[in-house]
Amino acid sequence: MFFPPSPFEKRTFNKQIFYIKRDDLLDKDFSGNKARKFYYFLTHDFPHIKRVVSSGSNQSNAMYSLSVLARLKGWEFIYVCDHLSHFLKENPMGNYKAALANGMNIIESHLREEEAEKWLDAKSLHVKEGGRQREAEEGMKILANELLSDIQTHSIQNPYLFFPSGTGTTALFLQKHLPFPVFTCNTVGNSVYLEEQWKMVEPDLTRLPTILETKRKYHYGKLYPELFELWKSLKNEMGVEFDLVYDPVGWKTLLEHISSLDGTPIYLHQGGILGNSSMIARYARKANML
Repeated sequence: MFFPPSPFEKRTFNKQIFYIKRDDLLDKDFSGNKARKFYYFLTHDFPHIKRVVSSGSNQSNAMYSLSVLARLKGWEFIYVCDHLSHFLKENPMGNYKAALANGMNIIESHLREEEAEKWLDAKSLHVKEGGRQREAEEGMKILANELLSDIQTHSIQNPYLFFPSGTGTTALFLQKHLPFPVFTCNTVGNSVYLEEQWKMVEPDLTRLPTILETKRKYHYGKLYPELFELWKSLKNEMGVEFDLVYDPVGWKTLLEHISSLDGTPIYLHQGGILGNSSMIARYARKANML
């Protein structure tokens, strides 16, 4: 499976011009950074592999994409998460529902990595949480080359790239293969967490992305009315639907810093909108915002 270059669009928000790299439009099943991260596994043969094992949150974009990978390859898929709420079990939705439909076997354990390791054998492929591993570089290098071509086509001067990070793998490899600055923000943990993730993947790399901090600390997956309002404003003004977990934090961070950043902003849309249905349902239930 090979992906054509994703669209590159010029949009305006709050009277500021942004270029958007639309990786959300890459492929129905492998949109966004998971298409790039799992490109290596999609395009190489693994004749000895019978099972793929991973772990993470119960609405993870990686979880869904791995379920598709396992289905295409004919592999068993074992996925470990911390917890499944009673509501989600009774009302499957979003990435969780789609992954189940692809044959995912899900296990609940507060010791995610330890539990995942129990399912590994010589015929198992272990994909780290969020695709945090060296194999992700192959797809990211292709994305970097696409961006360089897009920038040349649109005659963009002094570009810089921004997007929010989970494990930071995408930011790490894009900065490695791009000559201009890559800015990111953490959505899980803090900046120290991101730096630790980078060292685990590429301990000797010295040219790293720049981490931008938000004025307010946002906890991963928690509901924030101002972020939901920002998400709706972006959708209404730009005509683009973004992910509801990562992108509102990303846009909030970028907008707080944009006056001090020199150059032309490019925002990488990393997909993940399949999980929006579960987030919207949470906002409707708990925040009474719809």
